[in-house]
Amino acid sequence: MKKWFAGGLLLVAVGYTIYGGSTLMLYTQSGRPAAGFFPLMIGLLLIVSCSVNLWFDVREWLQERASGSGHAHQPEPAAEGTAEALGLDIHTIDGGQEHARDVVIVFAYICGFVAALKVVGALLAMIAFMLVFLFTFDRSRPVTNIIYSLALPGFLYWLFKILLNASLPLSPLGF
Repeated sequence: MKKWFAGGLLLVAVGYTIYGGSTLMLYTQSGRPAAGFFPLMIGLLLIVSCSVNLWFDVREWLQERASGSGHAHQPEPAAEGTAEALGLDIHTIDGGQEHARDVVIVFAYICGFVAALKVVGALLAMIAFMLVFLFTFDRSRPVTNIIYSLALPGFLYWLFKILLNASLPLSPLGF
């Protein structure tokens, strides 16, 4: 199953790259990167990473087929030991139902981030999203959370707004 999923992702990545390359311009008349430059880079990276993933999945499948052993999901030994030490079911640590709550929280935060983009601007929305996200999932390092919440949005703002001159939603304060 993994090999088919990886193959499907590779096909989507190739299609995305071909579509983006054929419908978007890569460079402006002045030689600067245009709207198609960044999607092309993302597409090429997707193709490389999906190809590597497919290679390893097919190789694993061939080894299983040659040895005659079927693949049944086995929890990682580290997860088993951690679950046993904490007195939990193994599926709580190894991708069980407990993670559904985290998925809902992340989805709600992303929706809030998208809604806040037009209201407070890209930079402030990114900072708020990072602060809320990091403090929800790791309260033990407040200084690190604040540094990441300022550094990553600052870098992304510099990269897209200043360096690449991309249009980002502005805050009422003009940045």
